Amino acid sequence: MRAPAMMFRRRSLAAALAAAALLIALHAAAQSPTPSGLERVAELSAQRLLLADAVAASKRASGKPVEDAQREGEQLARVREQATARALPAEPTAAFFRAQMEANKLVQYRLLAEPGRAGAAVDLAPVRAKLDAINAQLLDALPAALSQARGHDCARRASDARKRAARRHRLDELHRTALARAFGDLCRLP
Repeated sequence: MRAPAMMFRRRSLAAALAAAALLIALHAAAQSPTPSGLERVAELSAQRLLLADAVAASKRASGKPVEDAQREGEQLARVREQATARALPAEPTAAFFRAQMEANKLVQYRLLAEPGRAGAAVDLAPVRAKLDAINAQLLDALPAALSQARGHDCARRASDARKRAARRHRLDELHRTALARAFGDLCRLP
């Protein structure tokens, strides 16, 4: 009789601990504020820049140049179409994405200039799929970021958002510089 009572107590204790852990997690989630538009754009831009390393490695292995004007033009045309479909201004949206591309190229050029830093070559198809997914998320985050970019202290808030994203992703100096470039003239776009 003693063994079943002990098992019951253990199960009760385990259930109570699980319930407490769930409550703590729910409370923490409720306390976590929804990221601002600038925060979300900084986060996604950082993720996008981290993919530049794989692109640079692939270009090193293939001998392809960093500049691909045709692909960039196609991407910007697609961004303009997607912006229009989302009721975003096409040209400011394209300007924002042009800054994203320039930041990505900045990382690629630097990595390619430093032998051994670009890493091992990878297949670009999955990397491009990730870039496309991040681009779609950036398009979704852009309206909130643009509305927040209207304030007089946009540059400071954008800088703070970039710094937090850089810390979260442990970006080195190169990627931090590129992240600043990725924001382009966001505070002047609206």
